Amino acid sequence: MTNHLIYPIVVEKADDEGLGMYFPDFPGTAILSLDITDGIRRAKEMLANLVIEKEEQALPLPIPSAPEDITLYDASDRIVFIEVYLPPYRNEAKNKSVTKNCTLPKWLRDAGEEAGLNFSQLLQTSIKDALGINESKMQP
Repeated sequence: MTNHLIYPIVVEKADDEGLGMYFPDFPGTAILSLDITDGIRRAKEMLANLVIEKEEQALPLPIPSAPEDITLYDASDRIVFIEVYLPPYRNEAKNKSVTKNCTLPKWLRDAGEEAGLNFSQLLQTSIKDALGINESKMQP
C-alpha cells in the first residue's frame, strides 16, 4: 500500500467561464470549479477517495497515464498532475461514521427518546466497552 500517488488530470475550460476537470485513468470522474485552486483541492479529495475505495474493495489501482498517451480535445486543454499523500485521508475514512440499523422494542425506544438519550453515542460506547476498547489509548 503506497502513501504517495500522482495522477494526471485534464483541465478544460467550461462554457460558463469555470473549469471542468477529469482523471483519464478513472472513467466517469468529473469536477466543475470556478477556479484552478479550488479545482485542484477538490481533485486531491476525489483522488484520495477513489484510491481508498479501491483499496477497501481490494481492487488494483490503474497505472497513471503518461502525458503523451492522454488525448486532449481542445487546444486550451491542459494536463496537470495531482499528488496526494494518503495517510490523513485513510485515517479520516477509518473514523467516518456509518449507519447501522438496530432493532429494539418500541417501549425501549420511546423511553430512550423521552430521556433524551443519544442512541448512536450509546451504541458506540457499549460496543467499545464490549470489545475492551479504551479511547485514551487510541488518541495520539
